[in-house]
Formats: sequence, C-alpha cells, structure tokens
Amino acid sequence: MSELVREIVEVDASIDGDEENPLLVVEAEGLAPTAGWNNVRLDPHVYITPPEDGVQDFDLVGDRPSDAGADALAEVEAAWEGPLQDWCIAVRVHAIDNLIEDEIFEPWDEDDESEAA
Repeated sequence: MSELVREIVEVDASIDGDEENPLLVVEAEGLAPTAGWNNVRLDPHVYITPPEDGVQDFDLVGDRPSDAGADALAEVEAAWEGPLQDWCIAVRVHAIDNLIEDEIFEPWDEDDESEAA
C-alpha cells in the first residue's frame, strides 16, 4: 500500500513540447522515513472542476519495504509528465511534513516578451 514520503526537498516544474501540445514536467526529490522504498512516484490530484488558485497538486508517494528497516531518512525521487491544463500556473507537491510549490512559465512567452522590448 502506497503512502506519503516524509518530506519534500526540491520540486522543479517546467513545460516541454510546443504551444499546440504543451506537456507539464514535474520532478521532485524527497526523504522517505526508511531505506528500501520502491515504486516512488508523483500522484496527481484529480479535479472535477479546476482549482481556483490554478495549482496542480501532487502527492509524492511510494511503497514502504515489508521488512522494518532502521529509521533513517533515505533520499527518493520521482518524475511525472502529462498534458498541461490551460488553467495550471503552478504545481504543489505534498509529503507528510511539508509541501513545496513551483510556478511554471511558458517558454514561448519569454521570446515574445524579449521581442517586444
């Protein structure tokens, strides 16, 4: 059974693809409460209606090892890639002890702004 990791250390959200088919790419690093966790992944929250704040939430989860190891924090990481929703302006990744947000910027907007200057 999957459960949240202990802590989020770093989150990086970016956009890949192009204006017609943008992809949201999310990478997260965290700390699990013991070594040996497997199937570590980012699980996106599913919304019936888009969130008012425009933030896509994710849980950093994994499967705890069956043998009880020593309680020593272990580094874990996961990545997720999927279609970018038109309402999404940032991501938020949750763990037991904290959460971290990261804004996303459309790379093609930066070119438009520099040309206007």
